[in-house]
Amino acid sequence: MADSKISFEFFPPRSEAQRLKFTETFQALEALKPEYASITWGALGTSSQASIDLLGDLIKTSQIPIASHLTCVGHTEQSMQATIAQLEALGIKRFVALRGDRPDDALNDVKSAKGELQHASQLVELLAQNSQRDISVAAYPESHPEATSDDQDIQWLKHKLDKGAQRAITQFFFSADTYLRFRDRAVAAGIIQELVPGILPINNIDKVMQFSAQCGAHVPTELVERFGKASDEQAAEDCAVEQCVELIQTLEKEGVESFHLYTLNQARLTQGVCAQVMSQTAIKQALGNFAAA
Repeated sequence: MADSKISFEFFPPRSEAQRLKFTETFQALEALKPEYASITWGALGTSSQASIDLLGDLIKTSQIPIASHLTCVGHTEQSMQATIAQLEALGIKRFVALRGDRPDDALNDVKSAKGELQHASQLVELLAQNSQRDISVAAYPESHPEATSDDQDIQWLKHKLDKGAQRAITQFFFSADTYLRFRDRAVAAGIIQELVPGILPINNIDKVMQFSAQCGAHVPTELVERFGKASDEQAAEDCAVEQCVELIQTLEKEGVESFHLYTLNQARLTQGVCAQVMSQTAIKQALGNFAAA
């Protein structure tokens, strides 16, 4: 079995209880020695300080590279440069450059805030002024909800990448064909950068269906039926792990080498997936070390 390159995504805890749980989860998954871990950023900066505080702690204590998500909506170029400098002062060298959610009153008037950045491509352009920065952007295998067509969505992706990003990380999807059709469109459009699949272990199928409907991700009927047959929590967990492993292994056969797992700050499902797609020697050592701690 291929030794896939795996990275993890986490979000900042919002309470002391969540922080204790986060520490336990992060340590468990850090032991798997992923390529890096990324930390999400609050929309319009509402929780940016929580992200900054967490990033600062992880840079000091973690043995793996740490990446910061960064959103540009609500920022001028000057304020964005100041935020980038603040993160670099912490030791951040990896960035996931995103537009972020626009406020409701800006949906029909993207120029409502004069001088503010409006597109992720503008953030990528700022970050790329320093060639030492590692830059990822977001991609949408089923197209961004605001895109008028698949072709337009691909052109926006190419525009972001051409501004200086090294790779794109996709929104989650549940069918290998969804990713492969997307990759074909991207290659046909001249995109040469790596397209890293975003993989979401399903902790709760009902919540995933609700969230997917909001962001335009399709949940196959057969997958819903598969979870519906799970008789208990353990059976549902087994189903989630199997679904992710099958998806990753199918994509590996199509030449995909890197995967980004959306952990939702939970360890068990991600551990289960990694146990089957990462090096068996490394995984056994990591899990053994954590169990003995």
